[in-house]
Amino acid sequence: MKDLKRGNSVGSANVDSCNFLRSDAETAYAIGLWCADGYHRTSSIGLSNTDKDLIRKFSEFLSEYFPKERLRLRLYYPDDNLRRTLAYHVYVNCRQLLRECKAIKENPGLFIATSLVWPYLAGRFDGDGSVAGDFYRDCRIVYSSETEAQNDLAFLELMDFELSKVYHYKNARTFCLYVSRLETNKFLNGIYPYSIKLQKSAFAPRRDFSEKKDGNY
Repeated sequence: MKDLKRGNSVGSANVDSCNFLRSDAETAYAIGLWCADGYHRTSSIGLSNTDKDLIRKFSEFLSEYFPKERLRLRLYYPDDNLRRTLAYHVYVNCRQLLRECKAIKENPGLFIATSLVWPYLAGRFDGDGSVAGDFYRDCRIVYSSETEAQNDLAFLELMDFELSKVYHYKNARTFCLYVSRLETNKFLNGIYPYSIKLQKSAFAPRRDFSEKKDGNY
């Protein structure tokens, strides 16, 4: 597999750098979700989203580390000109949490052990991922950073994915990690136990059927 940034191997958690966060599936999912769709200022960290279930999940993550009175929630109501749906913003003021989350985003190999790859990628998918309604075509996660996309591709390669690729869309200034059609079912099955987005959809875990299909993408 490709090396993650700075050459750290997956699962080589640096306890001196990441000693605030617990190493468990719930935290890995929240980190992936924040990396995809998170918010931060000088000393605050949070999540902005129109999906109240994702906001609830991230609030539960924050509540594991802070008393509820530390959490802040803002609502942004629909606006005729700018905003068409209700948006939620939950955050907490904590420099240490922000520092560790930023360090993990820059180099996820500091924290994401092999056992945490699927919940982490589920968070990434729920924040910035999508798949066609047939749960076969166009399975992707969008990034603004090539480094982050390549790091997550390395995680997929760790899980024995061989056909996934990163594409750069220059006009949109984005990078897309595409999961091959031949591996989409395996990917969705992997993230399903942790993905709120998939669990709310019509997708159901099933045996791989990709060998019956032709083509890679």
